[in-house]
Amino acid sequence: MLFRALVLFSVGFLALAAPANAQDSGLSFLRLGTDAAALARGDAGVASSTGASATYWNPAGLASVGAKELGLSHHVWIADVRTYAFQSSFPLGKRSGVGFFVIATGSGDLESRQTPGESEGVFQAQFVSSGLSYARSFGKVKTGMTVKYLSERIFSSSANGYAFDFGVQSGLFNDGLLLGASFSNLGKMEKLNVEATQLPRIGRAGVELFPFRVLTETDGKPLLNTSVIVELSRNFVTEESQLHVGVSGEVLDTVTARVGYLTNDALRDFSAGLGIEITELIFDYALLPFEDGFGGPAHILTLTYSW
Repeated sequence: MLFRALVLFSVGFLALAAPANAQDSGLSFLRLGTDAAALARGDAGVASSTGASATYWNPAGLASVGAKELGLSHHVWIADVRTYAFQSSFPLGKRSGVGFFVIATGSGDLESRQTPGESEGVFQAQFVSSGLSYARSFGKVKTGMTVKYLSERIFSSSANGYAFDFGVQSGLFNDGLLLGASFSNLGKMEKLNVEATQLPRIGRAGVELFPFRVLTETDGKPLLNTSVIVELSRNFVTEESQLHVGVSGEVLDTVTARVGYLTNDALRDFSAGLGIEITELIFDYALLPFEDGFGGPAHILTLTYSW
């Protein structure tokens, strides 16, 4: 029991999802965002995410999909922890969309100890989430649902489970103000060794607005688009709340600069990133600095292809 508790604490800590207090909900990788664009803006995406990334942040965003989209992400965390994500979205008519995803997080070699002292060897931890999302719009309101299969393996113990996500989005003032809310990870896991890992049940609500834009004098095309996003999230297991704030500026519909801030996190607060769009390809990067003494920073790379 002590061994398992130490392992879960270590993996959760290294996965950068440790809450501000000592209580943890397990399966911390489910709290990590997937795409670099949202992570660069303070882990905020519930109101703004559409397309492939919506399969994580808010499945309702799939209802506004106008093109097919594939996204690949690679997260380089501290202590050789890596996350890989494949996400996709496909329109189903004018009012519906569907998405598929696979997200895997793995540790490097971790030392095994039953008691303080010499290491008894090394082990690895792997976590996988895969599933299907569906969304449909009803007028200006979009709703969505995700069903996912979960798997965790720590040392020689493994367990499987399932979970559901639900979300809603809407736009006001000709989509000058976007609203979104979601509830994630409603489900259960099998026993891992002696007890089941508790899922991090997370609620999110947020808004995105576009303060101003600058148009070219010759043809009226956008020269600069700005965006501000504010989001509140709560883990109902650990009873921890976080405020997410992000700002972005897009130049000539090609280059986007992003900064963000996240409160009540034991390891990090500020974030930044850059995106470049070239025809059907979008390259996004996010930098997540850590507090002194925790190593880092983390790097997130996302490549998105739409057609």
